[in-house]
Amino acid sequence: MITKETINHLAILSRLEFSETELNKFTTDLDAIFSYASLLQKIDTSNINPSAHSLAMQNVFREDTVSQYANTQKILDNAPLKEESSFVVPKILAD
Repeated sequence: MITKETINHLAILSRLEFSETELNKFTTDLDAIFSYASLLQKIDTSNINPSAHSLAMQNVFREDTVSQYANTQKILDNAPLKEESSFVVPKILAD
């Protein structure tokens, strides 16, 4: 059972201030949430395997393949700096 004192204590720890109306609403709402959670704890899950996701997951990535792009010069023409067939970028790591 959630009480006003519990909500006040949490408010102090969180450095929040609640009006009396807000305090009553939070008390009622949190009590309903925790009551529902305790109801869920009564469900028998002994035959349920633990899982990390509700749906069965599988790898959907395609295989990496190396291929030649037909028009690399067109891409390099858009670069502000280039050298032969490579982009020139600022150095970000010190020696």
